[in-house]
Formats: sequence, C-alpha cells, structure tokens
Amino acid sequence: MKKATLMLILAWFSSPAWWGAPAAAAQPVTRSGALAGLPSAPGPQVAKIKALGDNEWVNLGAPAADPKWGQARGRSWSSKMVYAPDLGGAFLNGQGVHGYIKPDGYFMDDIWLYDLYTHRWICLYPGTDTRHFVENIKKGELKVNDDGQLVDKEGQVVPFSAVAGHSYQDHTYDPDLGRYIFGGHGDGIGSEQHVRNQEWCKAGRELLLVQGKTDKAAGAPYCFNTVSGKFERPPAGAIGRAHGGAGGSFLVDLYYLPTKRVYWQHSQGTVRLADPATYRWTDAKPTGSPPKGGDVGVCYDSKRDRIYLSDAPSRTPDVRGGGPIYIYDVKTNAWSNPPMQEHAMRWPGANNACVHYDAAADRVLCFFGWNAQNRKSRGISSYDPGTGSWEAPAPIPDAVFSGCVNGFYSPEVNAHFFYVAGDSNDRGTMWAYRYKRAQK
Repeated sequence: MKKATLMLILAWFSSPAWWGAPAAAAQPVTRSGALAGLPSAPGPQVAKIKALGDNEWVNLGAPAADPKWGQARGRSWSSKMVYAPDLGGAFLNGQGVHGYIKPDGYFMDDIWLYDLYTHRWICLYPGTDTRHFVENIKKGELKVNDDGQLVDKEGQVVPFSAVAGHSYQDHTYDPDLGRYIFGGHGDGIGSEQHVRNQEWCKAGRELLLVQGKTDKAAGAPYCFNTVSGKFERPPAGAIGRAHGGAGGSFLVDLYYLPTKRVYWQHSQGTVRLADPATYRWTDAKPTGSPPKGGDVGVCYDSKRDRIYLSDAPSRTPDVRGGGPIYIYDVKTNAWSNPPMQEHAMRWPGANNACVHYDAAADRVLCFFGWNAQNRKSRGISSYDPGTGSWEAPAPIPDAVFSGCVNGFYSPEVNAHFFYVAGDSNDRGTMWAYRYKRAQK
C-alpha cells in the first residue's frame, strides 16, 4: 500500500465524522453552569452506536444519573426531544401525569438534557420545590421582578410551570444563539392548570400577586441560554403568538428555521414567524392549503429546507385525492399536499409516535404504535421526500415499546434515540436505532 493512501485511511479513521463527534461550532464556546464542558468527548457507548448496521437496534441501558437529581422521568404527550448538535444532546421537557409531584416533593416541571456522548442525564431545572414554595417566597428566595417574572434571590428567571402541561411539538433549539425555546403560554408566576388549585400553589401565588408586578412578557416563550447556563424570558412580549388551548402547547408546532434565522410556529392552519430578538409574531400568510389539525407528527428537512406535517387523524380525507402529508416550503412560503401513495399513513400525535428526518438516508421516519396492543399496529413508516413514495412499515422489537416514548435523531452519529421509561417513570433505558448506514 502506498504511503499516501495509508495516510488518507488513517486520517479517516481518526476523524470526528468516523467516531461520531459533536458538530463543530464556528468558534469555540465557553459554557457556564450545568452544560459547562459540552460537547463531551465520545464515551465507550458510542462504539455500540457506530457498530449499528441497517435497521438495527441497540439497548444502551439506563443513562447515568445526574449526581444530585438522579434520573429523568419519561413523560407522556411529549415524544419530541429537541436535539442540539453543538451540545451533542437533546432536551427533555413537559409533564407526564398531570400535576405530578415527585417523591422528593418537586413538581414535575423539571427540564433535562441527555448527553448522548457520555450517556448521562444533566438536570437543568429539578422542578418546583412544592414543600418549601411558600416558605421560600416568604424568605425572599423567590420573588417577582419588575417584568412580572418569578425569579430567585439573584434575580434569575425561574421556569415554574413554564410548559402548561405536556410539551407536544412546541419546543425547539436555536443553534445560532444557543437557546432552547419552550413553553410560556401562561403568566410569569406559574398558572399551570393542574397545580394551581393545590394548596401550596394557591398560597404561594397569593403572596406573589400582592407584589403587584405586571407580566410584561405575557405569552412569550422561555429560553434556556446554553452559554450562560441561565433561564431567560425577555420582556418583549409575544404579540400575535398562537395559544394551543387549555394545554398551552397543544395544537402548536414550533421550529427554528436556520436559513431565515426565525422561529416558525404552526397552529391550526396558520403559520407565524418571529424574530428571536423581539418574539413578536406575524402571520406569514403562505400560499396553498395547510393541514387543519394539530398535535400530529412533524419534522424539518434540512436538505430541502422544508417542514413536513401530517394531516389530523380525525379529519375527513381530502376529496381531491391529497395524501396525508403536507409540506411547508420555507423558501417559497407555500404549502403543498402530495397525492396519496401506496403505504401512505397519517402520522399519529405526540403520545403515540416520533417523527424524524433521517439526514443520512434522506428519509422521513415515523416510529409509531407505542400504545398499541396489536403488533401489527406498531412499526416504522418510511417516506422518501425525493420521490414522494412510501415503504411498507418495518417492525420494531417488542422490548422497545412503552406507554410513551421520548425520542430524537442525531445526524452526527446517524442514529435515532428513544428513552423508553413510561409515563413519569424514572427507571427507563435508552435505545439507539439506525435506519441505514451512511454511504461513504
């Protein structure tokens, strides 16, 4: 073998692409707080992921617990975990059992990041301490700032019941600003419907309300700044933002559009766009006919700059012969609805499916049937956005199924990840799946 050829081979095997390293940032980022040091160096479990062949699964086991706060809990109606390529991890957010108070007394409005390179949980917010909520307000540990937001004694925003119920499809990541965006449909001091009538919450809110501060960020989403390690809620407000009903995030789809550097929101047929600097939403008024429903499978196609949504399962089929998938084209601000094809299916909602765009294979995959008792009602549906064709669903191992699953796709390692824990259970395991190996 020639020396030049050998050097090329050695360079490939030592490259970040081969070992599944995190996406490189344009400039080195120094992070503070819980995410300091991220992205992590690939750990030993990455070899298991790298070894996956076509249509293969591997059980990575239970992620390492956060040293202080333990294991994250699985949660229902929150199948979409938000992946951050510059962190090498994905955010897990949203309630499970309504108003669930964990055994340690903390409300399950907790927020986590799964670090896939070291297979561990990092707790960003442990949840609201219900046992000491009133006491902490009386002591000044919690108070309301001039923007009407609950803050700690240092003045840092506290995301108390920031997500009104489950997270559904209503959270996203802005890699340009390093912001995880979520929730914020309620007021700034926690008005979540499932706990506001519990005595600790009622008594605490009464103490906060007498401080007489107006919520100047009404409707604006919260964000976690991954560089500073702090939660934020700018007081710009969120004029024109859609509200998803009693659950807040219900019937709302949210994505960051990297080509336009704006936030994209779809709710019941209307598309709104927002500048990250102001959070002020305007009706995009796209052409074409949009899907009318909500809480359906949705994903972003980074190759074509498109967003795919499914028609609502309960909607009457289109008499014009349109299929179940609607496409929003970012460049043209237009909807389209490709015709029905063999094996086409409506993607289920956030408690029964995960929908991911697989960049390596250029396919949209729907992992469906988490709650189905019949094996024939479970599987992996594949949609080819290049041809508009579908494959017959492939099976999923029985061991992967649970009452609810939380998942995401990482293009850096070309694998889909699923936290299989059940609703509000902290004894889950992480599975990885590869649809097809990337072509070299």
